[in-house]
Amino acid sequence: MLAATHAAFSTALYLGGAAVFEYSTDPVSWGVAILFSFMPDIDIPTSKVGRPLFFISVPLEKRFGHRTITHSVIGVAILVILASPLYFTYPLCFWSIVGGYWSHIQIDMANIRGVDLFWPSPIRVVMPGKIKYRLEVGSKAEMIVLCSMLVFCAGLYPMSSLGLRGGLHQILKDFDISYDEFVEVQGLNWYTLELKAIDNLTLEHIECNCPVLGAWQNGLIVEFNGKARSVGKSQMHHNLYPVDAVLIKGEPLRVISQRVDMKGRSLRWLVKNLKANHGYYLLGELFVDANKVVNVSQIEAYHPVIWGGDKVKLHYAKAEDLREYLSLTAIRGEVVVQFWLRLGDEGVELRFSSESEAPTPSVLNEMF
Repeated sequence: MLAATHAAFSTALYLGGAAVFEYSTDPVSWGVAILFSFMPDIDIPTSKVGRPLFFISVPLEKRFGHRTITHSVIGVAILVILASPLYFTYPLCFWSIVGGYWSHIQIDMANIRGVDLFWPSPIRVVMPGKIKYRLEVGSKAEMIVLCSMLVFCAGLYPMSSLGLRGGLHQILKDFDISYDEFVEVQGLNWYTLELKAIDNLTLEHIECNCPVLGAWQNGLIVEFNGKARSVGKSQMHHNLYPVDAVLIKGEPLRVISQRVDMKGRSLRWLVKNLKANHGYYLLGELFVDANKVVNVSQIEAYHPVIWGGDKVKLHYAKAEDLREYLSLTAIRGEVVVQFWLRLGDEGVELRFSSESEAPTPSVLNEMF
């Protein structure tokens, strides 16, 4: 086959592998795959790799001939042994070497002669079996195959960066795919949900690119217009019903968490005394005095603060979400403070002021 055909076929395998196995492509490993797609022809002194490496190609051709040892399982095994140190230091480059080399052998099977894959056995491996369907080097049929592969590679290139699942996700825009993907990778990167949805309360149609905060009742928590809203297919548990949804991966995320024991402490104490140089989210569950009256009205299916008489649940709450609950003092429970940091953000400085805590209410004295 022509060098261009080998380069195109190795590129198709490289990009196709990225789409299926979802590894990150880069110019170095891609170039290595193309380079090693020429390497089996080192047994021909007139080939692109044979000319500069004539001191190897000439003896190989005289001793073994063309498409024998370099196009065999033995040749692949020798290459794997030589390249094996890269497997531990740069695995993508290792697989690019092996994959590029194999791509040459595989497409040479479609040549009229085939290859001596099991050399020194004289059995030749061809694909397809009928000679009229095989390709002659430089023929019109090879040019058609080459042009088809170039078109295929052009279409495959965007899919290689998205992955097979990501490509299907972009086409289908299915919310369940977004949810499953986020659950698997949450905490590793910032994510945005490209969303078209219907507000279950007002029936308003919404379109937004909403930052994703977390998961909730088989749905996602997003930030919309500065407020946390739940997205999912249950009207009982979610504020927004998704029509179309695509999860978009952002920059790397670093999450730092701090647990705070709230026994005998009020939410007012937490908000007043928590000093930090970054914004944060609050998660946790507090048990409080059941006789304490809180003047709140929650008609939304999801709210960052959920009050159930003797229990307060915080789920990605901000300080401003606690306004009606500040007077509640915990009998027991804890709050997790989550800091979400971007690349280049300064370190978290979390501390509580040295102010004395408010005295424990008399109704709680016998509970400690």
